[in-house]
Amino acid sequence: MTGQGIRGWARAAAMGAVLMLGVATGGSARTDEDTYESLRAEAFEAAQWAIASDAADALAKVSARFAQGDDAIGRLAEDREGLITRRDRLEHEIERLYALDDESSRARRETARTEYDAVLERLRAVDEEIEQRFPAYADLTSPQALSVSEAQGLLREDEGLLLVLVNPEAAYVWALSRDRVEWARSESLGQDEMAAAVARLRASLTTTAARGQPYIDPSLLQDQTDTAFDRAEAHRLYQKLIAPVEAVFEGRSTLITVTSGDLSALPLALLPTEAPDGADDSAAALAATPWLIDRYALAALPSVSSLTALRCHLVSDPALRSAGCPPLPAGAARPQAQTGERIELAAFGAPILSGGAVGAARGAPPAGDLMSDGPLADVERLRALPALPGSQAELEALQSRYPRSLVRMGEAATETAVRQTDREALSRARFVVFSTHGLLAGSDQAEPGLVLTPPAVGTAEDDGYLSASEAAELRLTADFVVLSACNTAASDGQPGGEGLSGLARAFFYAGARSLVVSHWEVSDAATTELMTRTFAALDDADIGERARALREGMRAVRDNPRWAHPAYWAPFTLVGEPG
Repeated sequence: MTGQGIRGWARAAAMGAVLMLGVATGGSARTDEDTYESLRAEAFEAAQWAIASDAADALAKVSARFAQGDDAIGRLAEDREGLITRRDRLEHEIERLYALDDESSRARRETARTEYDAVLERLRAVDEEIEQRFPAYADLTSPQALSVSEAQGLLREDEGLLLVLVNPEAAYVWALSRDRVEWARSESLGQDEMAAAVARLRASLTTTAARGQPYIDPSLLQDQTDTAFDRAEAHRLYQKLIAPVEAVFEGRSTLITVTSGDLSALPLALLPTEAPDGADDSAAALAATPWLIDRYALAALPSVSSLTALRCHLVSDPALRSAGCPPLPAGAARPQAQTGERIELAAFGAPILSGGAVGAARGAPPAGDLMSDGPLADVERLRALPALPGSQAELEALQSRYPRSLVRMGEAATETAVRQTDREALSRARFVVFSTHGLLAGSDQAEPGLVLTPPAVGTAEDDGYLSASEAAELRLTADFVVLSACNTAASDGQPGGEGLSGLARAFFYAGARSLVVSHWEVSDAATTELMTRTFAALDDADIGERARALREGMRAVRDNPRWAHPAYWAPFTLVGEPG
């Protein structure tokens, strides 16, 4: 069965389980408490299968390499991912060439087909070798849904877990802490209703036309919003999804969330926890609004089982494993530590671009609009993107904060530096930051990615565009990776798609334990303030306070009356290990 088929089956199973749970808790059909608890537990596990994502798969794969404890499996896994990337690229190339009927295209198509067949053969051989030499790897890369008790065992005392499954007929919510569990059902937020609610809210966070550049929100250029944020609608989501189960989180300061469908395109930080007071277009009313981020430090996960990857396998020392972790595989050893001295920060950004700085949003058109006829980016189109003075200010501030750092700006911020020259140093960095334009995948075959300084002539090694598949080839040991750019949270930046894929998946596979990613185009100036204050908060605490540090950065942005609107302070989400 294909991955999509498995997920379709899982969603159907989840729907059946939650419907049975609804019957067991309603009216005369209510059964005894044991049946209710068993159905609740079954539905919790079924919901996890339905929410399975590519980002969760990436975490499982990299954690499996660590858990296997053998450098040979790491090399084989890397070879396998490289072959899969080549296979996918060749499929896209062959598909493109089939649309062209000239003699040259037919010849190139045959060459690509021959290479494609060779890649498939090599991939089969690698799979067979992995199966024979490392049979545990396959098991580790196919994580099972966690039971209620297993998930609770991986939570810390100050944490709660919120799981939201959106089905056609209703939204189902589970809330867990170490000692409590509850669930709720909202019939008013089925799939269509949720899509409409998220679309209404996102419409006030991002617009579609400005100064001839349809990818930049004009309100961000003016440091003011031209669309009021619908706090009543946002509060309704809080009331329906969180309030009914929030008693479970009493006394907890960090909330880990796993969401699905359209809801994954909306940061929960911007949900008001009280009915709104005052006008939605009033900066004073927005500043006085109690938001969910004020109540909890927030972190998102691509799946509940990601807790196992992050807290059981992706740890540098076995002593740091959670007490709720399953036993290590027999004979497992920790991977060898990276060679060379640890550096505090590796950062790349503020690329040399010829487009006029417009005040500016870190927005950019879909990646497909900036590609050449072949697989490479068009360097001239990349170079015409707007310059980002705020990006340079952000990196300069970080460089001043961390003297033992590697910071590449302007002419030095190249794809060659990331993938070749500084690759080894990048692998030793505690913090990794990319501050630049982020490109959405769009509707064609182009990948999402990050813009770097374009070369004079694009090549396969350096076309000025770090695509998701190229980012996945990096090898990171960073505790904290920041993609300080637009639309880095999802594959296409649109509601309804699979949440937390694209670049997030790539950097998880590269070894990141936590990411900061964005859900829409962001203000250059506000983002500079948010990121510099986030890192200041990290220094005031420690690396174990990632989610709280990001919250402090958001508060710093909100303190400026020009940036009281959530469009400025709420686009970024922490994905992965919160602390």
